[in-house]
Amino acid sequence: MIDKRFEKLLEPGRIGTVKTRNRIIKPGAGLQYWIPGGYPLAEKAKWLHEAYAKGGVGLIIIESPRIETGGRGFRLDTDKSIQAMSELTRIIHSHGCPVFVQLASMANWNLAHSPDHDTRAPSPVCVYSEMDQHNSMPREMTTPEIEEMVEKFIINALGAQKAGFDGVEINTSCTHLLHTFLSPFWNKRRDTYGGSIVNRTRLLASIIRKIKKRAGQDFAVSVLINGIEVGRLIGVEQSECLSLRDSLEIARIIQDAGADAIQVRSHWIGRHDASFITDHLCYPEPPVPLKTFPPELDMRHRGAGANVVIAEAIKKVVSIPVITVGRLDPELGEKILREGKADFIAINRRLFADPEFPNKLAAGRFDDIAPCTSCTQCKDEDAPRRCRINAAIGTEASYAIEPAKERKKVLVVGGGPAGMEAARVAALTRKMQFLSFRA
Repeated sequence: MIDKRFEKLLEPGRIGTVKTRNRIIKPGAGLQYWIPGGYPLAEKAKWLHEAYAKGGVGLIIIESPRIETGGRGFRLDTDKSIQAMSELTRIIHSHGCPVFVQLASMANWNLAHSPDHDTRAPSPVCVYSEMDQHNSMPREMTTPEIEEMVEKFIINALGAQKAGFDGVEINTSCTHLLHTFLSPFWNKRRDTYGGSIVNRTRLLASIIRKIKKRAGQDFAVSVLINGIEVGRLIGVEQSECLSLRDSLEIARIIQDAGADAIQVRSHWIGRHDASFITDHLCYPEPPVPLKTFPPELDMRHRGAGANVVIAEAIKKVVSIPVITVGRLDPELGEKILREGKADFIAINRRLFADPEFPNKLAAGRFDDIAPCTSCTQCKDEDAPRRCRINAAIGTEASYAIEPAKERKKVLVVGGGPAGMEAARVAALTRKMQFLSFRA
């Protein structure tokens, strides 16, 4: 029996030929759980993604493999890594959940963990910021290098298909390489890959068309884009940045190229985190007065639902599903869907805190959902992801709450997340005769 309060959120959906059991998507997010090279499959990655699938999410999107020769993470261009990832897709599918893998190039990023990284981009443009990834001047890519990049995406998409993924998500958001081709701020080229919107979208459109041609029309392709790019923090005129008007045209082009869905977020130049955590822009205080924020971003709820305005605008010009993201909760997600402003709701940190969130929502157990406190403990770029609410993250297979064989007295010292979790687990195991809290 579905909780009627969240009827739209819990109804099945489609992205291309892929059927989802509800409209909740677990978006791609770096975990730092992978064994270098991706073989064998890391136990933490296996357990966490199985927890997501068992928890009832509609679609899982896994972070990008290493498309470049340097960097960290798994791969999808070798037989061993494909075999390892096949194990993961089998596990996820066994719980009735489809799964995509994200494909992204970070060729233009200054990668501290890869000192020999060849930093290259559409144009030699750099933004020096402690909160972004562009602290070294890239060199301009040659036309053969651009064509080689297309082939890298194709090889990884075909590897994903062999590994059993239902589709791929092409990441052109944040300041990943593909976004810097789309943006007039980053792309100053004067050849067929620069200038007009059609030219700036040429690389992305070519990747989509060739994946569809070589993997088949039934292999789903979703695209993650920035609906707007903001230069306010570094004093760049908004007219120099990617505008919503640009993104509307880009959305039409990528739909015509064969994309099956578009996920929309936004980006602030100089703030890498604000690209995917819109509430960070309001903590502890907004970096600029809220009244100076672009009107395309809805900051009335301190970042929650900030991207809905641009998602709604893009939905009006395409016929494929539109996905929105940005500190969304069930009530806001349901409202967005009912008002026709998007077709799917992407939720990340709330699923870190409670992978069973979708199943609990469907069962009407709303009060049993472990709340995400937006502390961003899970955002540490240089360490495996952790959650201060869900201590079991990545250890689900070995972490079972079972009745205690012997009842004991338990004293919980402190009423923070750890103390409350200790009390909760003690109560569930029937291990507790007496409980007290001491600050």
